[in-house]
Amino acid sequence: MKRPLAMLALAALVACGAPQPSGPTVSEALYPEDLPAGHERPPRERAGETRDVTARERAAIGRLSRIAERVRGLRFRHEVPVQVQDPEAIMAYVDSQIEDQELQRARTVYVALGLLSPDLDVRSLLLRLMGEQIVGYYDSDAGNLVVRDDVMRAFGGAEGEEVDLDEARIVLVHELVHALQDQQLSLSANLEGARTTDAENAFRALVEGDATLAMIGFALEGERVPLSHLTMDAARIHNLSEMVRGSPLTGSELTNAPAIVRVPLLSAYVDGLSFAANLHGSGGWGKVDRAHAEPPESTEQVLHPARFARREAPERLKLRGAEGLLGEGRELVYEDTLGELEVSVYFRLGASPPEAARGAEGWGGDRLYAFERPDGGSALVWLMTWDSEAEAREAQALAETAVKATPAGQPRSHRVERRGRALLVLRHVTPELQDPVVERFAEWARATKRAD
Repeated sequence: MKRPLAMLALAALVACGAPQPSGPTVSEALYPEDLPAGHERPPRERAGETRDVTARERAAIGRLSRIAERVRGLRFRHEVPVQVQDPEAIMAYVDSQIEDQELQRARTVYVALGLLSPDLDVRSLLLRLMGEQIVGYYDSDAGNLVVRDDVMRAFGGAEGEEVDLDEARIVLVHELVHALQDQQLSLSANLEGARTTDAENAFRALVEGDATLAMIGFALEGERVPLSHLTMDAARIHNLSEMVRGSPLTGSELTNAPAIVRVPLLSAYVDGLSFAANLHGSGGWGKVDRAHAEPPESTEQVLHPARFARREAPERLKLRGAEGLLGEGRELVYEDTLGELEVSVYFRLGASPPEAARGAEGWGGDRLYAFERPDGGSALVWLMTWDSEAEAREAQALAETAVKATPAGQPRSHRVERRGRALLVLRHVTPELQDPVVERFAEWARATKRAD
């Protein structure tokens, strides 16, 4: 094998276009530059060139389709339509997937949490990130495989195209597995489902982990090693995932992206790979197929596959009357569940990544409420529960450390309170409004404790 498995998984991460849902959630961190309230960006004109494949190019994709069927254990119901695009057209597609309203919601939450700088042009960052070395992508809306023009020409035998065809084959097998997921496992319909940020991160990990595992199965064929030799060995799965997570992407946009962008994106491939491998090791591809019918409900289930196996559901938190929590003039504009993965990213504001991940392991559930402030910013009321009081105390310490990491002059508008195994985080809530919120939280926590 020419490249280590870790590098092959990284190739999938930076060189393919993941299937896009109908509208990004908070977790995807796709932010536009600011738009006036109530305004949307005008429709974008598609740029670049798109063409059909030649007969020779179609034959090359047909061979890769047979490989995808073999390594994934599924069959195409019909031939996948293929188009060829130049880099400009690919970037136009990426840009077209960015929905301003959803992105503005994401920006609202993450700036208020201190995870994004308010003056960061994340739209430009995202376009650079998603456009970096894309070989091709599966368009779940159209049901098409799209391949970059120079890559396709190299497959067709054109001279002068300097393309690593071995890597391109592996990446396109990954994308063709997405097409198999669509035709056999209802990928497009599942992408349309309404989910919280936590559930969306979990579902994306299943989709990308599945395709990445199949891609690695293809690479292992060259070594004549059955995929099960990897997936039935928990230590090897862990080592492979950690190699991918720790591999430097020197000079790439991903390396320098904010953690709230980088971590969920990496998790879809790295933690998704571990999750899919765990399923495969205990039940083959059939068990992975069944997970598409009943996807993981939370990133907790992805990060801890044993909790998925026993269907340990997250706690569904709800604060009645949340709309009037901060009084008149502060409208509730958004609510969401961020989940264990993104809670750990928040804890990184004041702790190392390993400490933050350990502190988030006891997550039981969360609900975040975002209110519009008179100055145009956002005030956040964030409820969390933990599996035990001891884990809640650990989370409290990490949340308090995150508050201390807030720029000077603002800490008084942030606050952390704990009642038993329930935790409250306030961000940008003025001191005179905090005590009534804490009282409501205490009542809610007592009711939660009685329900245990």
